[in-house]
Amino acid sequence: MKMTMGKKEVSLLIGLAGILIAVCAWFLVASPTMEKTDVLNNENITLKAKAQEYEAINARLGDYINSIAMYEAEKADIVSHYPSNIETEDQIMFWSDIDILDPIQLGFKDLEIEERDPVAVVGVTDTGDATVTTDENGNSSISDSDVDEITANYKLFSAPTGMNFACTYQGLKKMIDYINSQYDRNSINQIEISYDDSVGCLTGSIWVNLYYIEGLEKEYQPKYIPTVPTGQADVFHTSTMALGLEEEGAKVGDAE
Repeated sequence: MKMTMGKKEVSLLIGLAGILIAVCAWFLVASPTMEKTDVLNNENITLKAKAQEYEAINARLGDYINSIAMYEAEKADIVSHYPSNIETEDQIMFWSDIDILDPIQLGFKDLEIEERDPVAVVGVTDTGDATVTTDENGNSSISDSDVDEITANYKLFSAPTGMNFACTYQGLKKMIDYINSQYDRNSINQIEISYDDSVGCLTGSIWVNLYYIEGLEKEYQPKYIPTVPTGQADVFHTSTMALGLEEEGAKVGDAE
């Protein structure tokens, strides 16, 4: 059977073919292109915002550089007030320096030295075997015995130093002013004062925390210890004393 198509059928087929081509072009070309365009437009919006942010930052680059330099200087100043270590002789010399501050109005007696007390760790890179506890505010802490297990940029310690004293009111003020005027960081942890009417002066005790930081890039500098004068003709001041050795010797002999 032979089929023939008229002009009308041919026109319909051509029209249908055109529609199919248009649909295929839409799905194969136009639609992906529009999707890519939308993606590029969204990326352009994001990048434009970032570009504006970078332009704003670049406009204030000089201010940022100056601020960084200022903060670095502040950091260096803060760190400079902390020695890299404190030894027992440093605590002894701290006590001695106050003792000779004003011998007439201030005199120190007993010195007590406690174990180093860990205060804080900064920039922890490894907790090791330490047990870390966190409170409800998100603050982390460790026990003093676990400090050696922690690897950190800085470790802040205090060296508690206790001193008993007797002084006048002026001597008390001089002592506190001297402690507060020290370049190396310290704090008065506890002070007890009472008036002793038997001697007519103030007596008491004071505990001072001397601070140092482990991890600083500076060498330990011990406190200056003055040399002891030598060459004294009469070290024990006995040349003018009547010792009475014979009499003392007789007494010892009698006691035996």
